[in-house]
Amino acid sequence: KERAKPIEWEDNPGWIQKAIQYLINNVEFRLKLFSDSTVDAKAEDRKKSQGKEGKINMFGTLAAHIF
Repeated sequence: KERAKPIEWEDNPGWIQKAIQYLINNVEFRLKLFSDSTVDAKAEDRKKSQGKEGKINMFGTLAAHIF
């Protein structure tokens, strides 16, 4: 199986900005994607966010927004 080409992030700074903006605007998504901490949730007096969909699907959602 041939490996996919690396993503050229350096040549496309707009992609990084889109990713950052999406993650800023979608807090619940961001917490699920980056594994929300029980300690952080308690400190912020909120429930821990747990992903019900797989991380591969979540990365697909983020990629769809960027590209």
